[in-house]
Amino acid sequence: MPVTVSYDLSKVSPDDRNYLRSMLERFAWRRLGGSVFRYSGRQRNGDLYEDWLNDVVPALMFFRSFIQERKLKLSHFTVDASSVSFLDLSDPKAPLGKNVLSGSKLRFRKPTNPRSARKTIRQFVNAAASATG
Repeated sequence: MPVTVSYDLSKVSPDDRNYLRSMLERFAWRRLGGSVFRYSGRQRNGDLYEDWLNDVVPALMFFRSFIQERKLKLSHFTVDASSVSFLDLSDPKAPLGKNVLSGSKLRFRKPTNPRSARKTIRQFVNAAASATG
């Protein structure tokens, strides 16, 4: 199942825009035009195989971390993969979705098992953002 991502960034330098494009392409995403990319998998013996944990998830996490670290203004973000998730902040009175947050500002739900520490997750999110710099 192909995954399509589209996004709109404002106040972004050409260098940062090209960096994001290059990063997505390294993870086997193909640019469809503008800021729209599709991941269809990687060729193996003539067939396409999706690798979510090595191509999709890291690319999306890097994208998130990069815009957080560079303080880029994300106004629209859409992921389409059988179902759709999107962000549209173009109307301040009716925002759909939330801006990317630092680890210290993330709101967590109470899990059924408290094994994962909030502090560790917050540190991971902040470290991932710092690693893109």
